[in-house]
Amino acid sequence: MTNTPSLLKEAGYISNPSSVSIGRNVTVQGGYYWNILESASGSNPELTIRDGSRIETGLHVQCSHKVHIGRNVRIGPYVSLTDSVAASVRPGYPSWAQATDVLKTSGELIVGDGSIIGAHAVIDRAVRIGKFSIIEPNSVVVDHIPSFCRASGNPAVVTQVFVPELLEWVKVNSDTERESALALRTEHPLLSIVIPTYNRAHHLGNNLQSIYNQVSDEDLVEVVVSDNASTDNTQEVAYIYANLYSSFRYSCNEQNIGGDLNIAYVSTLANGSFIKLQGDDDYWLDGALIDFIGILLEHLDCALIHTLPFHLDNRVYTLEGGDLFLAHTSNNAMQISMNTMKKSVWDQIVDKSKYAYTSINQIYWFYEILILDPKFCIINRNFYLYAGIFPEGYNVGEVCIKHFLDALHHYEGRTLKSETIQEEKKKRFYNVILPLYGTIVRNSFASDVSNLEQYYTDYYANEDYYEDGLLKLREISVKRP
Repeated sequence: MTNTPSLLKEAGYISNPSSVSIGRNVTVQGGYYWNILESASGSNPELTIRDGSRIETGLHVQCSHKVHIGRNVRIGPYVSLTDSVAASVRPGYPSWAQATDVLKTSGELIVGDGSIIGAHAVIDRAVRIGKFSIIEPNSVVVDHIPSFCRASGNPAVVTQVFVPELLEWVKVNSDTERESALALRTEHPLLSIVIPTYNRAHHLGNNLQSIYNQVSDEDLVEVVVSDNASTDNTQEVAYIYANLYSSFRYSCNEQNIGGDLNIAYVSTLANGSFIKLQGDDDYWLDGALIDFIGILLEHLDCALIHTLPFHLDNRVYTLEGGDLFLAHTSNNAMQISMNTMKKSVWDQIVDKSKYAYTSINQIYWFYEILILDPKFCIINRNFYLYAGIFPEGYNVGEVCIKHFLDALHHYEGRTLKSETIQEEKKKRFYNVILPLYGTIVRNSFASDVSNLEQYYTDYYANEDYYEDGLLKLREISVKRP
């Protein structure tokens, strides 16, 4: 989401503006009436509206304690929100229609991130509307609504529950059916964030904090960590989160099995409909995970979701096939945090560790997935704060030239055309290999660049730009200490 300023139309009334906090990229149409009672005012804003929310004409707020509208909430026209319970001075009238001296504060009214409140709906007391829930138009809510549910009526009741195992909304006609549908989500969430880790306790802690600050113990998101026999205090960090959140699971390997096998193993532990690969040193930006889930919910038919952090126009689009995936992702697909896989398709890959000693085993997964189900989604946005750890522990020429190009040729004629591979091959050398080598030399990183020129010759000798590339490699090499 871009940091665009918020827009609050002038045609409205706020009784106590100092008690209102509005985030970035919020739009509020005119005709609003926000009565924040001064007697309840404290040091913190009483009415908060988080980033990205869109509010249509005529929002009425009666706030005697706290009303919180979450991130990316959509509120239709002429909606009423009040956090108070009215004394029965005027039976049958909502709280906002009572005199302010007969209102009883009862707590916070929370409209969860990503929720949709339909036109003319009334939220009439301190209740919690869960994340990504939908309140149908003209409904009156007087009780809590769980996350990822649809509610309607007066009083509003849950009529549909989103069930990730089916990737659809399921009708429920009773409390028993509702609880049964909700129970399924703890066993089969929407999203599994899987984190392979080794000796990065501090970074893992920051990563987990960045996740749970946004989703708390949400039943549609689980986090799974596979510790590759760390010798630092990784286990202590994991146990802290295991004690705090039922959606967190931790596994520790008896011995270090290598990066590729650990990525494969932690992915097998996922129960979610989608497997979100996550580097232990890539932390979610504030609100980014909520935004990502919202996009995912709109692209449940995609077998792969890929984020492009270097294109920041926030465009989200779908394409099909290996050729277009390669053209749009290129080297970026090697970064595990940029990729999310539909588990039902990934499960169909017979041997998930066949290329486990290439350092890019997941590249084979992606093209196997695209053979099985060619539709994928691209998100032009950066979701992470990067710790800035430069990758080491592998030979640059072997992985970035040999293994990567071998992977592409493995799918030549299956989901990749020869012409697409040739285009990527040249682009890869000039846009990836040369800049990477230059960065390593310039900063004296301890990366293994031995035999880089030989790997280049083995794979590029027949290209018409070979001599030019060789000259550029040698120009960088002479600067090595």
